[in-house]
Amino acid sequence: MFKTGASVLAATAIGAIAWKYKGLQEEHEELQTKHEGLVSMAAGLVVQLAESTAENESLKSENDYLKSATGASKTLKSYDC
Repeated sequence: MFKTGASVLAATAIGAIAWKYKGLQEEHEELQTKHEGLVSMAAGLVVQLAESTAENESLKSENDYLKSATGASKTLKSYDC
């Protein structure tokens, strides 16, 4: 009787552990998918930041030129009639 009870208890414990393991595996896969999505999103944001920085530098250069004597002179001459 004791052996039968111990066997049932062991089988139940093994089943519970297997069920828990499967649940943890599924959770791990879900988290891994989310992680990959976040890494991809972060990479996209880095690219956008680099593009914005380059555009900002270009606009700063253009602004500096337009504020310079040469740039202001050419701008004003372009409005001459």
